[in-house]
Amino acid sequence: MDKSTLDSSCFNGAYKEFVELIGYKNTLRVYDYFAGQYVTFPKRLLSEEYLHEQIVKEYDGTNAKELARKYDYSYSWVRKILKKMAVYK
Repeated sequence: MDKSTLDSSCFNGAYKEFVELIGYKNTLRVYDYFAGQYVTFPKRLLSEEYLHEQIVKEYDGTNAKELARKYDYSYSWVRKILKKMAVYK
């Protein structure tokens, strides 16, 4: 089968959406790499380690609520991170 002759209507399920979202060539790359595997995409894009670092770096002593909104976490979660990192009192 010559994959270069296929258009998005030929693709199955999520692959059709991938073609529309990231293009034909990138969809084939994803297929070649992950074919046959069960892959899930976590709701959270950023790692907790990165988020902890950013929250500590951006915390000015008064902006925990703003950081919670910015990173889409609860205020209590941000306070917990700041306490864990010995920044929040």
